[in-house]
Amino acid sequence: MNVRAISPSMKDLYEIVEIEDRWYEPVAMYFRVRTTEGKRFILRYTESEDEWTLQSGFDGDELLMRPSIELVTVDADVIRRAEEEIESCEHCHPEDAEIPFDWILRELTSKYGAHEFILTDTARCPNCKRPLSEKTLVGPKD
Repeated sequence: MNVRAISPSMKDLYEIVEIEDRWYEPVAMYFRVRTTEGKRFILRYTESEDEWTLQSGFDGDELLMRPSIELVTVDADVIRRAEEEIESCEHCHPEDAEIPFDWILRELTSKYGAHEFILTDTARCPNCKRPLSEKTLVGPKD
């Protein structure tokens, strides 16, 4: 995918070569993208307003050092409980994968807002057994 994006200073033009990750919230979609220069940015798209905004101008490790984000480690017990809450994932049933895995983690940990979860053990889809990241789309149990 080649998309041209202008930096906030309007001086630099970046060519996006890869969408590395994407996740969804009720009012917006987020995309972590990589440029031809290897820089990483988070873009937010609000469909109702048809508006794109740059969420982060940071690159690499600096992305996780943003003061507005709290990192939350998730232990194996919580990961197993979260796995029990899902039916499938975007790999085995893409049509049913509606929410990011971290939404279930938020419910189980009661951590809402500007949090990023770090799994301390591998989470797996109970259906296809593929590993899940925090941002993998999953289909919740009914």
